[in-house]
Amino acid sequence: MMDCLYAECKPCITDCVMAELEKLGQKYRVALKVAKDPRFEHIPCMHKGTYADDCICQRVQQHKCYIVATCDRDLRRRIRKIPGVPIMYIQSHRYSIERLPEATIGGAPRN
Repeated sequence: MMDCLYAECKPCITDCVMAELEKLGQKYRVALKVAKDPRFEHIPCMHKGTYADDCICQRVQQHKCYIVATCDRDLRRRIRKIPGVPIMYIQSHRYSIERLPEATIGGAPRN
């Protein structure tokens, strides 16, 4: 992942995502094992009963310092609507990162 970004980064995972991976069972056991890696920073969630995708969207809208890594097409579609949030995913056994939307290139919009 760091080779793709050419920068040091710290992978984070929210409590909602961890809970959802645990509920999904054996099919996602490899993803859960990766998520439990001690190098991942665990971000606590202060809400109850929120779907993991909603939690991620709310968090990146509040703090636009994240790159969202997901292979979920629906989540990628939702994140694309939030300006200034890049998306990372796996494509053809390689990491791919979408560019920032054109509106955010070059800094904040000028009025």
